[in-house]
Amino acid sequence: MLSNLRHSRAATDNLMELTEKEGIDVAFIQEPYINHNRTVGIPKRYRTFTSSEGRSRTATIVTNSQIDALLIKELTDKDSVVLELILGNLQFYMANKYLDITEKNRQ
Repeated sequence: MLSNLRHSRAATDNLMELTEKEGIDVAFIQEPYINHNRTVGIPKRYRTFTSSEGRSRTATIVTNSQIDALLIKELTDKDSVVLELILGNLQFYMANKYLDITEKNRQ
């Protein structure tokens, strides 16, 4: 699931409710709700991956405990989260990338 939360606590709460209801295993978040450089509103039982430096514009949540997840720190920054995911015999990499597409950046 991909969701832009626009830094909203209410949107984060809605996403967490939907995640539980629909059984979502991995959620890719753009503009997470952040307070004091930490993602807020996501239950501690979920694994949340962000850049550890500064105010991240992306976060990835892994809710399924059967999925092993490893953050690839060399490719992760405030606009990107790259993970190696392993589930049984299946191993793959995923990237969550924030692209700032605004009028200012188009010029």
